[in-house]
Amino acid sequence: MLYQCLCAAAERLSSQCLALLPDLPAWEAALPERRRAWLGMLGLDPLPQRSDLAPVITGVVKEKTFAIRKLHFQPLPDCRVTANLYIPLDRPGPFPAVIYVCGHAGPAKVWYQEFARWFAQHGYAVFILDAIQIGENHGIHHGTCHFDLWHWYSQGYSPAGMEVWTAMRAIDYLETLPEIDASRVGITGNSGGGTISWFTGAADTRLKVVVPSCQTGNLFQHIYDRTIDGHCDCSFWVNHLGWDLPDLAALIAPRPLMISASTEDILFRPYAFRDVFQRARHVYRLYDQEEHIHLHEAVNKHGQTSKCRLALFSWFGKFLQGDEQPVRDDFDGGKLPAESLSVYAPGEQAPAGDRLAAVQDFFIPLPSASVPEEKQSFTVHQEQSLHRLRSLTFNNLLNSLRTFPQWKFRPQGQTDEFLYRTFEFCSEPEMPIRLQVALPLQYSAPRKMLLGPLSPEARSSFILRGSDLDEANGRHIRGCVEVRGTGATSIGTGLQWTCRRAFPLVGQTLYERQTLDLLQAGRVAREAIPALTGLYYFGAGASAALAIYAALLDPECRGVVLKQPVVTHWNAGPEFLNVLKTGDLPHNAALLLPKSIAFIGEVPPEYQFLFPLAAKLGCPEAVSAAATFADWG
Repeated sequence: MLYQCLCAAAERLSSQCLALLPDLPAWEAALPERRRAWLGMLGLDPLPQRSDLAPVITGVVKEKTFAIRKLHFQPLPDCRVTANLYIPLDRPGPFPAVIYVCGHAGPAKVWYQEFARWFAQHGYAVFILDAIQIGENHGIHHGTCHFDLWHWYSQGYSPAGMEVWTAMRAIDYLETLPEIDASRVGITGNSGGGTISWFTGAADTRLKVVVPSCQTGNLFQHIYDRTIDGHCDCSFWVNHLGWDLPDLAALIAPRPLMISASTEDILFRPYAFRDVFQRARHVYRLYDQEEHIHLHEAVNKHGQTSKCRLALFSWFGKFLQGDEQPVRDDFDGGKLPAESLSVYAPGEQAPAGDRLAAVQDFFIPLPSASVPEEKQSFTVHQEQSLHRLRSLTFNNLLNSLRTFPQWKFRPQGQTDEFLYRTFEFCSEPEMPIRLQVALPLQYSAPRKMLLGPLSPEARSSFILRGSDLDEANGRHIRGCVEVRGTGATSIGTGLQWTCRRAFPLVGQTLYERQTLDLLQAGRVAREAIPALTGLYYFGAGASAALAIYAALLDPECRGVVLKQPVVTHWNAGPEFLNVLKTGDLPHNAALLLPKSIAFIGEVPPEYQFLFPLAAKLGCPEAVSAAATFADWG
């Protein structure tokens, strides 16, 4: 059920993309903000400072009709990217230029050199860039794919952001060279290079021609067909605004865009790339420039045939060189060995102090961990932080809350102390949730309620087992929510990996959706249980994050009760899109004040600052600690 709900969300997102377009003046008026939004989802709003590129040419190789400059440059300070720059020798410049962004083939610029050779032999300068994990570079692309770096989502980081910035800085470098006609620059690449062609083309209007190859599909396809399982992290952006690939084509329009696709590509299915093309074509029609967009299909697996390449070369010829004649000649078969194209000498690599391998740790600017202790300053900080959380992290959750869940309940018997009830509802379309409630026998008297999620490891929610709430004070109403991924909707480790990578594609995360389930359960409880006078969200371990954020988003709740709470979103902490742009978990928990924050058992050191903070804010009773549940409330 969980995955079906995720697929339904993806289908809604893809089917609504560019479904309704305004007239051209209204569209163009919105373009600056749309482009800024796109840059934001790449981690590029605001843009980093355009620091000294510090280009270093380490050698030059001369062929018959072109020269190859081997160089590295710094898109960010002390982050060196290796590249080859091909310059024609057999004709006068300045030359139109093509930025070739490499895919994931290991040798990178060596593997793709035949494209650069062809362009250079036909009058183009070519800047072919190693990706940050490929070739001679030593960064990381496969953060969630291979290394469980789930905090990338919490940072708002995708390696695509650094790749796009590198390509943008490559244009900056080309603009400094007298051999280059900077008014005629295009971009292309295959596979992962196709991704960065899409992304940079949408980000930077200086690119006059864009040709992504073997990297076109919609997000529904990636989730429904689980092709996301075959994709690197750089294939996607941090999609808190719920965009799809046609939105990027709309930012490229009306510049010439050719989509090169293969019908037998295991990663991109024909129904998806045709859908992207058809939706994008409507934007080109707005401009009366439909001839500037083209879908070229080949019956081929993932990769380019001669037919694909000739179409690509012809597209560049038409729009960068003004040559309407179809290209007839393909690669010449010439290749240079890796040592001839390597920027560094054999056995060498980037100089000491190079930071490219750690770029994921500092690419996204994050706020200070400090919390103001003066009341007026704290109030301003609280309002600003809650605004960021609502707009960058929980905007999709808040949209889901617009629908109040319809519920039904079943009595489940009683013991000497409690009546048990099961409430069933859908927290969003196609997502059934169960709420198990224990009511004291005299529950008609006003009661507090503790509401928490079922642990993913729990075998059963029977009489609230598996939630730690079976230990709670019997004076209170207790509710255990089988949030998605637990209980009747639990999933195995393989599907969980897919889901944790797929949810961000539709602007969600697994933990964010579980927070929605908890909030919707709270709404059901308030309506169904008249005796409930004060609702407190409970969380233990990782689920403490659900309790904290549910309490921040629920203006009617009284506070939270936490047991051995997780202390960070970094490393193995629960991921929420962009949440670290507001603060880490203890910092965000402070935003609850003056609501109640209670700890059961030992208080982790990371949360102990809350006690003096509450005192300085004039609400010392708001933060408390109890040895056991029996001592709370």
